[in-house]
Amino acid sequence: MTSILRFLAFLLFLLLFLPFGLLHAAGGGKGRVIQSPTATPTTDTINQPLTSTALKISQRALFMRVIQARLFHNGNWTLGDSSQTPVTVARTIASLHPSFVTGLLRIADHGNLSHAEEEAFLTIRSAVQASSKACRFDVVLNAGDERSADLIVRHLRELTIRIHPDAWTFYVSPDATSVNPEVFEEGIAAAHAAGQMVGYDGPLSLVPEGIDYLVVRAWNMKVSKRQIDLLKASKHIPLIVEVPTTFGNQPPPEVSSYVNEFSPQDRAASLTALAENQNVWGYHFAYPVFYPLFPAKQVFDATKDPILMVTIRSLLARFN
Repeated sequence: MTSILRFLAFLLFLLLFLPFGLLHAAGGGKGRVIQSPTATPTTDTINQPLTSTALKISQRALFMRVIQARLFHNGNWTLGDSSQTPVTVARTIASLHPSFVTGLLRIADHGNLSHAEEEAFLTIRSAVQASSKACRFDVVLNAGDERSADLIVRHLRELTIRIHPDAWTFYVSPDATSVNPEVFEEGIAAAHAAGQMVGYDGPLSLVPEGIDYLVVRAWNMKVSKRQIDLLKASKHIPLIVEVPTTFGNQPPPEVSSYVNEFSPQDRAASLTALAENQNVWGYHFAYPVFYPLFPAKQVFDATKDPILMVTIRSLLARFN
């Protein structure tokens, strides 16, 4: 009798508890996967470039005609000619029918965006998009010296409320040897969550994961095909080739030569060489219309060089 009672008790145990165990093993019937007690979720942010679907435009179309202009640098208006205003600059850029305008604002490392910067950015973007509706605009900011991920995310959100850029280009000094990875991880994640692209302009040894485009500087006004090939094979994102500019207070020799020593024909020949190779080599050339900086707070105005502007318009028509 005792054995029979023990057997019946065992059967009762199975009927009461076995379905409950199976139900939990299946995720409580709610489609959830129950993690192993030993599993430890990662805290690292894993970023991926935005897709063409998210951007609502193909990468090829987005970077088809890249124009470079620097109107404010660390809060300072860069054009020395008093006749140049945001309205005249907008007219020039709009006439080139760009698909992407880079560098209008290089945000100061500390302090708020001025009303002049905000008004200039919005004025130019509105004028350009009146004729080139799909054109996108970035804002450049110094991410290399930032040490707080919370601060850069807050900065991005504050600036987005005021000017709503389509992209951020994270700048890192050419001589930097390290950065705070959390700044880039969280900054890129915050931008992507807002539907904004993130580019990187800095040492190629420090390129962060998840960026949408990469700036390659044409040191000595040249680029290496081998370097372009290696970057294309390893990064799989658009490459934007830009001419050198003044970083900090000391301009590189090639910038000084381009502005002060080159003849109009020399400048035109330099830009022609960079433009001619872009389709074959697989990069996008940023045509420097109000660029580069020389000296630190003043920009080279290509509209004052008729030969150069004719060349830029011709190159855009031929290759872009």
